[in-house]
Amino acid sequence: MKICVAQTKSTKGDVQKNIQNHLLFIERAIKLNTDLIIFPELSITGYEPALAKDLVTNVDNSIFSPFQELSDSNDISIGVGMPTITSKGIHISMLIFQPKKERAVYSKQILHADELLYFSCGTQQTYITIKEKKIAFGICYETLQREHFVNALNEGAAIYLASVAKSTSGIKKVYKHFSEIAQEYNTAILMSNSVGFCDDFMSHGQSAIWNKNGVIIGQLDDNNQGLLIYDTKLDTTEIFQPNIVKGNQFDLDTIFQIYINAKQELERRGIYQWTDNYPTISIIENDLKRGILYILKNDNDTVGAINISEEQEAEYQSINWIFNDTKVLVIHRLVVNPIHQKQGYASQLMDYAENYAANKDYTSIRLDVYNQNNKVIEFYKNRGYKKRGEVFFPEREFPFYCMEKEIKK
Repeated sequence: MKICVAQTKSTKGDVQKNIQNHLLFIERAIKLNTDLIIFPELSITGYEPALAKDLVTNVDNSIFSPFQELSDSNDISIGVGMPTITSKGIHISMLIFQPKKERAVYSKQILHADELLYFSCGTQQTYITIKEKKIAFGICYETLQREHFVNALNEGAAIYLASVAKSTSGIKKVYKHFSEIAQEYNTAILMSNSVGFCDDFMSHGQSAIWNKNGVIIGQLDDNNQGLLIYDTKLDTTEIFQPNIVKGNQFDLDTIFQIYINAKQELERRGIYQWTDNYPTISIIENDLKRGILYILKNDNDTVGAINISEEQEAEYQSINWIFNDTKVLVIHRLVVNPIHQKQGYASQLMDYAENYAANKDYTSIRLDVYNQNNKVIEFYKNRGYKKRGEVFFPEREFPFYCMEKEIKK
């Protein structure tokens, strides 16, 4: 059996956006032949206790139908985090979708004191069985309570899955506890943590898997989304985690080929956004030399790139920008290899750029997009970018929309 731990970043309170992000990760897990994938605590809403009352629902809501459909058609079980409501109150829950079975719910039974202001405790454990292995779930605070783990083992659980939202200090406690208890009880433990802001803290990933000896055999980093897969038969793990780093001269040929591939794909769709004179290999080489081209890698595969700098085109001077000129970041030449498109990589590159801007105290981000590229225009609009005007660049028949977004820390 293969179990997949997803490490994801949730957008605060944006259920539909988070569902779409989940679906991308589930589809990747399917391609990797996994039997079960679990997500972090309250992954569909983000860990936001104060919003739970407004966002609460139940597992039968039709918005979750895509999960059931993927489960049914691909023989994969799925666990996602969502606040649910019963006659006993609002619960921190995991919604469980299994192939051609009725949807199930596990609700957190042991709440932290500050959660009692917003939630009620669940009353019973939920188990699923895959390939003759009984699997138990735990959600964040309760996974650090010995009795919760022991009760699951007494009921015959062979694997323990922890869905959490933990800060750096919380991760340290979890690592120590899971290592000790996995070894003591000779039971594998898998932990799915989120990344990004949650409530009033930063969740720091480091999702991990402990084998029966209490040894970490797989771990993700502390700030990127990704997948960690555990093969229960082989007792091995695989990591699938995109990483964004500054490119260097060794990346030149690979990156330029991606720009060529993207240009050809645009032209196939009738969009003549890039020309033979832009972007050229000398432009990309200059970006790399100056340390302003960041590349996204998934394992050893280069997926895409983005130019992040303060350089504004001369044409931008004609635009009536809204935000302060003194501290502006500019995005150029965002590209994803066509064979990797529609998998959320462009969003990851933009997430990186916007986090970079926030950390460096930029007031806004500016960029331009060809007005024939409706898909990309919509992509930026959905991220909160606003059109401020139009400019023309050489060798293009149509204008480019100049767009900007305010950056808040």
